[in-house]
Amino acid sequence: MRLLLDEMHAPAVAAELRLLGHDVVAVKARSELAGLPDAELFIAATTDGRAMVTENVKDFAALHKSKIAAGQGHPGVIFTSSRRFPRGAGDHVPELVDALAKFLTEHAVAFEESESFVWWLERVEP
Repeated sequence: MRLLLDEMHAPAVAAELRLLGHDVVAVKARSELAGLPDAELFIAATTDGRAMVTENVKDFAALHKSKIAAGQGHPGVIFTSSRRFPRGAGDHVPELVDALAKFLTEHAVAFEESESFVWWLERVEP
């Protein structure tokens, strides 16, 4: 499964996941994606076959519903939460990397065969 991290997520998260063998890119690391409106970013992710990873529930839930209503699919949306993964915390990057790596290891194969999934990411408990 291929992921696109929305701009609230640090490029370091994508870099760490790539070191683990996952195909992940960050919006902040791709100049052609930085600053795009959410609808255009969702189209870019879908065109590139990438599930979105975002905290922006309001906009991306609406985009997901719009695609479904139009009979169109997308690779998926993984919602994160600033409460579960506070960006100001010193452990933000490793916590998010661990959670996404666990998701990819445990669920990627099942979700690659389905379309338009929505998932709420949980922290990995020690």
